[in-house]
Amino acid sequence: MSYVVIIVFSLVSAVLLTLMSCKIMQMLQLSSYRAKGVFAWFKATKCDYILRYFAVTFFSFMCMLVYVACFGKYKYAEYIGYVFYLLNAILFIVMTARQKNKTPLKFTPRIIRLTVLSGLLFCGASFGVLYGGGFTFLRYSLVGLLPLFIPFVTLAAHCLLAPFEKLNNLGYEVKARKKLESMPHLIKIGITGSYGKTTAKNMLTAMLGKKYNVLSTPASYNTPMGIAKTVNYDLNASHEVFVAEMGARYVGDIARLASIVRPNIGIVTAVGDQHLATFGSVEKVYETKYELIKGLSADGLAVFSADNGHTLKMYESTQGNKMLAGGRSDCDVSYGDVSFGAEGTSFTLRYGDESVAVVSKLLGRHIPSLVSVCAATALKLGVGMDDIVLAVGELEPVAHRLQVIKNGDVTVIDDAYNSNTKGAEIALEVLGAFDGMRIVITPGLVELGDAEQNANMEMGRKVFGKADRAYFIGSRAAWLKQGATDAGMLEENVEICADLDEAVRKSSEIGGKKTVLFENDLPDNF
Repeated sequence: MSYVVIIVFSLVSAVLLTLMSCKIMQMLQLSSYRAKGVFAWFKATKCDYILRYFAVTFFSFMCMLVYVACFGKYKYAEYIGYVFYLLNAILFIVMTARQKNKTPLKFTPRIIRLTVLSGLLFCGASFGVLYGGGFTFLRYSLVGLLPLFIPFVTLAAHCLLAPFEKLNNLGYEVKARKKLESMPHLIKIGITGSYGKTTAKNMLTAMLGKKYNVLSTPASYNTPMGIAKTVNYDLNASHEVFVAEMGARYVGDIARLASIVRPNIGIVTAVGDQHLATFGSVEKVYETKYELIKGLSADGLAVFSADNGHTLKMYESTQGNKMLAGGRSDCDVSYGDVSFGAEGTSFTLRYGDESVAVVSKLLGRHIPSLVSVCAATALKLGVGMDDIVLAVGELEPVAHRLQVIKNGDVTVIDDAYNSNTKGAEIALEVLGAFDGMRIVITPGLVELGDAEQNANMEMGRKVFGKADRAYFIGSRAAWLKQGATDAGMLEENVEICADLDEAVRKSSEIGGKKTVLFENDLPDNF
């Protein structure tokens, strides 16, 4: 075989193998580029994708082996044998492309770099097999084995790029830090918490917007790169306040974010059991969230919720400038007379001798708590109570977080971005406030480590009395169903579905007035 033919075949093979590796890249992206996240996905899916690669490998290998063995004496038989490998690879790519992804692979500069390097490695492997295989019979059979090594080659490319990516990210962070330091009059606020931080960020931005020119991190941009890009590309001299949402999955994540922003004010909304699989314990979550307070400037202000035992403990152990907000009468900012239902939430907000009625379109009994924490911060920065009430009243629900969508007799409560036990409890409570047939569709709770089974069974128990019908999806469905039926829900009102499409189809068959809660739509790596 000529060098030209080997090079062409190697390039074609590399393109196909790279396309076949997109799922591995997607899992890396969803796992914040941590290889352990990919291995966790393998474990959670019982190596389903490894088996798919094995199937492609087996059929390619056997087709090529049999064909070349039988017809190897004929001219061009080796090329026709190679076609079987290409057809199997193309079939795999086409079938994979037809599958729906909740969070598709985003071709960011980092993914493009990973794609290019993976392609080069695949090309080298293909060339090595075709050129070094020696006998035609052997080398074509070996080419058919390459799909089995896709995960390992992709992860190897990821590891090779890791030092560069780390330096590249560090460059963004250093640039953002210097830019923030060059604006000494900018008020910098960090918000963290196991839940409620995105809603709190939007609330605070709206409140402060009545007096200041405010920039906040968009959507759920709560990572080092997300914050750094917001600062580098969006922050300008006209801004007076910068509000940064800070997320974490590992100990030290908040400290890293705080080192970039160096906030004057830190807000902790709550500490709970989210991401226990990566943190290991609630104590580690507590420690990580408190990194924000440790990262405040010497004269910084720490604001805590009194409605969470862990944040209350933080308040009590914090020295210096601090505020407490919540449902207790001894808080700096407190609330009471809470009423919530299908149309929103209303309550009384108190600060010193001043008391005002607040009405919000946002749903859930957690809303007054978040408003009080944000109001404490806004009041400290000179925003009046009337402006706070106005800002809260104008605030629209955050997309996919207890967002109500009405269509005739059908009401959808979209809480797809919620993934914690407390949030699920609040969402079910909201569902219970609606009239008509009440339906919940959920895959349950994830990333809770050893506590995951008990947490999902408890969630199932809380479904009883709040929903009339329940459709549970995926690998945690059995736990959810057991919890629901143990609590008293009838078997015929609880169904286990293979996927979201099946659950939606079955729920759509129920006529009349109904409310459907979509609780925690898991990303593709679960």
